[in-house]
Amino acid sequence: MTWISQLFSDPRNTIIALLLSLPGILLALSVHEYGHARAAYRCGDNTAAMMGRMTVNPLRHIDPIGLILLCVAGFGWAKPVPVNPRNFKGNYRKCDLMVSLAGITMNLIMFLLGAVVVYGVVGIALAGLPKVSESFFQLFNPDERAFITVYDGVRCVFVEQGNNYVYWHLTDLLSYAPYCGEFIQALWGDVPYYLFEIVSTFVQVNIVLAIFNLIPIPPLDGYHVLNDLVLKRNLFASGQAMRVGYVVLIVLLVSGVLDRALSFVVEGAFSILGSGAGAILGALGVL
Repeated sequence: MTWISQLFSDPRNTIIALLLSLPGILLALSVHEYGHARAAYRCGDNTAAMMGRMTVNPLRHIDPIGLILLCVAGFGWAKPVPVNPRNFKGNYRKCDLMVSLAGITMNLIMFLLGAVVVYGVVGIALAGLPKVSESFFQLFNPDERAFITVYDGVRCVFVEQGNNYVYWHLTDLLSYAPYCGEFIQALWGDVPYYLFEIVSTFVQVNIVLAIFNLIPIPPLDGYHVLNDLVLKRNLFASGQAMRVGYVVLIVLLVSGVLDRALSFVVEGAFSILGSGAGAILGALGVL
């Protein structure tokens, strides 16, 4: 309930942050469901297409409760795309597997494309900064508004803010680039910061949706994947299994286990991308 507590403590900035997050959230959800619809269509089922669901238009896909949860709790869902396995051409289980993985695959593709943009922006920002030696930094006040130097044995980026400097560890900027909106704002101002936040939210939501939907619990896509590859049961879980699945998901949410697991995987993914970005920028002579 972080959004709710922040809304009372800092309503203006919380509302701005929420508005900036909505485009990325809506598009990520829509891309996920579009992937399901497109895969089903390729497998011979045009049910979703006939219902206008084979589109990235958010109005066709948004589930109000799922959207609210995604904004408040950090994960959620859209309206499930209707699929009729009777229309599948070929191996119905293989088609179900393709449809189930399609949404996750779309989210992973969007995550990678968005990450290229985010890390590219951070790389461009760092490339434009002069490097100041540690000894010069300790003895004199640099004339530069922003610069890279070594501080307490760690490479840092300093940006002038008012009468003081704020700084970030260089490794943190690279490892957690989608979270460094404050750096972009301090360096370039509000408008670039707003645009950066929209794209970074899109990146974060896509990786969360992909990981969340891989959980092998009905009604999530991961259950279909497990069922198609291992269990070989009916394509759709029974009503009882669905109810149990919902209870398990609620317990995982309330206990905080789900949030910790998602955070661990997401931070690991960003850390790997950050290491790669650092290696590329180092090879290019930026760092």
